[in-house]
Amino acid sequence: MIQILKSSAAEINIDPEEVAVYLGYYSAKCDKTTNCVMCNCTEEFLNSANFIACYTKVPVKIDNGVDLGFIKVNSHSLEKNLAGCDYAYILAATTGINAHRLIEKNSIISPLKGMVTDCVGSAAIEAFCDKINLSFENPEFLRPRFSPGYGDLPLECQKDIVEFLQTKKNIGMSLTESLMMVPVKSVTAIIGIGKEKNKCKGPGCMKCSGENCPYR
Repeated sequence: MIQILKSSAAEINIDPEEVAVYLGYYSAKCDKTTNCVMCNCTEEFLNSANFIACYTKVPVKIDNGVDLGFIKVNSHSLEKNLAGCDYAYILAATTGINAHRLIEKNSIISPLKGMVTDCVGSAAIEAFCDKINLSFENPEFLRPRFSPGYGDLPLECQKDIVEFLQTKKNIGMSLTESLMMVPVKSVTAIIGIGKEKNKCKGPGCMKCSGENCPYR
């Protein structure tokens, strides 16, 4: 059964340091102008966003590929991530079409404002997904989120997830012919349910740089 989950903007904590990293500020500090634009764009984005997700739990079978019931895929990366899992959550989440339009509008108004709003959106959808993870039963047993396009998991798997979760009907999210998600700040992911506590402290494989992680 597909479940729908919504969050208000007040429940989403967008970390300015994470936005800065998306902007390319790793060790350096943002200048005052960028900080000011970041604050304004964050407020604008939260006022525009509609945080909504859909998910369901599926059985996992690993035998000459990864069988999730609705799809069977050959992916060594996903197989490693889901090793030892009997079940996984299939998730799709978005910040909504109004946030998508805000990014487009701000990109026309100002290159800087457009870029910052885009990075705010990236931080926002990840914060929303982190919140969803914590809402699941025994979140400390969940594997890092694994999205199509990461490792050797084909990006084409987006189609199967979108069709399986009926995302257009349930959360207003669809795919273009080039497999881009609309609204743009959207995520699909596979989240394994382990039998032991997660050894990885990061939120998802797409954002993690730990080369020695047992789930990569």
